[in-house]
Amino acid sequence: MTIWFATGNAHKKAELVSILRAHRCPGEVLTPGDVGLDFDPEETEDSFHGNALLKARALHRLLREARPPAFAEGDPVIADDSGICVDALGGRPGVYSARYAGPEGNADGVAGGKLGSAERNALLLGEIGDDPVRTARFVCAMILSFGDDRFLLAQETFEGEIVGSPDLAVGHGGFGYDPILFIPGLGRTVAELSEDDKNAISHRGKAARRIAEALCQDSR
Repeated sequence: MTIWFATGNAHKKAELVSILRAHRCPGEVLTPGDVGLDFDPEETEDSFHGNALLKARALHRLLREARPPAFAEGDPVIADDSGICVDALGGRPGVYSARYAGPEGNADGVAGGKLGSAERNALLLGEIGDDPVRTARFVCAMILSFGDDRFLLAQETFEGEIVGSPDLAVGHGGFGYDPILFIPGLGRTVAELSEDDKNAISHRGKAARRIAEALCQDSR
């Protein structure tokens, strides 16, 4: 069995592979790029689960049309959408996290082109400024799909606080907004966690375990 992951993000793939491996899931995880397919659907929904389902359906269509050698009818597709929701910003950037451009973007804070992670982090910290409300969370919606009308959804959060200043945005692990989300109970930012520690408690790790339990129960 091939498990298809609707992403071009190598970090996300590595996290998913690690979790599925821990659940002894059979089969290989492949992304569209692994078999030479271009996959970049426009994320037009206003919710994480809406975008995850959109991506799952788009990948199903692409695989059926392209028929790469590794594909077989009935192969499961996993898709996710995730982002950071900051209370001081009314829940922004939310579903626009990867495309966020703050006040310089359009009405949703979205830039015409993506900023780099360091630029987005600096922009977010500048927007929050010295607001005492620092609570925020990562959200991940993950879909396990066997077709347009047959799927399971898991949505989880990873609670924390936005660091108080740029010099506190530390850590070399993870990606994206990880350096600026501080976990009070651990005394570290997400970027300071090891891969195993992050997978154990993160939004994507918790959602992926629910998906893995459904996908891999027959192989235990």
